[in-house]
Amino acid sequence: MRIALFLPHLGVSGGLGVHCRGVVAALLRVAPQIQLTIFAPRNPLALFPLAGIEDDWKPLIADPRVTYAPFAWPPGSSLADPLDPILAPLLAEHPCDLLLCSYYTGMERPPCPQAVVFHDAGFLENPQVFGETATRRRAAVEKCRPAIDRLICVSADGRDRICRLLPFDPAGTAVVWHALSDRDELLKISNTASKFTGLLWPGGDTLADWGRYAFSPVGAATGFNRVRKNVPKGVAGFRRAALPDVKLVIASTGTLNERILAELLPAEELASGSIERGAWRSTDGAIIVLPNLDREPFLAAMSRAAVILYPTRYEGFGLPAVEAMTLGVPLIAGRSTSLPEVVGDAGLLVDPDDVDGFAHALRQILTEPRFAAVLVQKGKLRAREFTLERMGREMIAVFEEMKAQGRPSLGF
Repeated sequence: MRIALFLPHLGVSGGLGVHCRGVVAALLRVAPQIQLTIFAPRNPLALFPLAGIEDDWKPLIADPRVTYAPFAWPPGSSLADPLDPILAPLLAEHPCDLLLCSYYTGMERPPCPQAVVFHDAGFLENPQVFGETATRRRAAVEKCRPAIDRLICVSADGRDRICRLLPFDPAGTAVVWHALSDRDELLKISNTASKFTGLLWPGGDTLADWGRYAFSPVGAATGFNRVRKNVPKGVAGFRRAALPDVKLVIASTGTLNERILAELLPAEELASGSIERGAWRSTDGAIIVLPNLDREPFLAAMSRAAVILYPTRYEGFGLPAVEAMTLGVPLIAGRSTSLPEVVGDAGLLVDPDDVDGFAHALRQILTEPRFAAVLVQKGKLRAREFTLERMGREMIAVFEEMKAQGRPSLGF
């Protein structure tokens, strides 16, 4: 089976990058005979200038079953438009049996059956935030709709929203949860406090500098994603919890600037802090906003935290919740969209607008060790649902269903 994968986020930080790498790792894990051709921008910063850059995808393309076909991103092109001008010449050079496009849009006239991944319904539910991108993406989906053989969604909640708002026939969809693409040994290493004794970023902090801390992962570097992470409410909850000798460490995946900080911090906090040694710090030192971290130090910082505070109000999936559960850190998350589906009873879910609720959850976990230990155990059990094997099997099942529909041969 020859599958072409269009993965524009392959080399960037955040959940979309983890998803791209997870797709590759999952398919290679479960399908020994598979052949993958990966189309990805040669320079991801041309598309995502504020994003962090990762290189943990490089071992994946070293697999002999993978053909890596990087390309120069055409100036003026947009991921919100049909992908024919970009992918048609690539597929002519690298013909495949199936095309998987990982980011909302696909081809209007694909030379083979195609599946398109939708990560959430954000541009449908909040078009005013996305502006022209929402309009262009909606138009592109309408053009590509007849040629989408399967719409893959990363949660059932997201699938329900997308199908209602596009609308789209649920019979033409599949739900495939995320999985962590990181090597098992990386997770084990990151879960030891002794791994990172040096600086987490050039000129910055060590893990030992923070003492006991709560960790708030922001994720993707786009404006809509930062706002929906609801970090200011989490900060307010942290302040209200009034926990002595506990810091709040906020980890974004973008370059720190005034706009990003204004989306992560309440105005009163922002007015009284400053950037020192590459990170923003409150005047009292209790709150730190980190610059972009590479994947490995990011996981190390998460694994050493006393609690993960993820107050998000809108998710298509919520990958940081799985990272927290996998690393054995108790989790507080917003009770919204896909998070109840992903977390189950393995974390404390709080209404995203309930500052007192976040404060109470922080106090409960940080002052009741037995309660925190129960959450950790539940989280580790829950994390077993998000394996590469499961993700790979479900992806292959999607391809099998497409074949059974009588589309052109997929070369199985």
